[in-house]
Amino acid sequence: MANNSNKRRSRLVDMGETPPKAVYRPPRVPPAEQWDFDIACSDQDLLRVRLRTYRNKIVDYAVMQMTSDYGTWEEVARIDCCGGTIHRHLFGRSGTVLLDHDLIRDIPERDGAWDVVHDSYEGALNEMQNNWEDNLRRWRCG
Repeated sequence: MANNSNKRRSRLVDMGETPPKAVYRPPRVPPAEQWDFDIACSDQDLLRVRLRTYRNKIVDYAVMQMTSDYGTWEEVARIDCCGGTIHRHLFGRSGTVLLDHDLIRDIPERDGAWDVVHDSYEGALNEMQNNWEDNLRRWRCG
């Protein structure tokens, strides 16, 4: 009987496994520039916006609705584009997650990814500005 202890043992690849999906990743800072600003909705409510731009395009963003609850800023809702999708979140006052990663649009890994993110920002901002009162009402009940 031959001793094969010095031979390399190879494992066959499981052809049933699917490779992990590649996910859109925005350019890192630097060279991307980051902009943070607030847009007032009322005396106690605002939209906090974080934008990252690269080559005159918005390549990453988050629009977060915040409310002042007894002097502490609490997040009510958010639309962002992390994890390869543009999606929304809704939160409740008690700390519950009312809506998590509600898909708005997938972001392609490469071709046209920056255009998809850039073109979706204005719609996300408009949605948050138009629905902040409804989001706040849900937050108060949640």
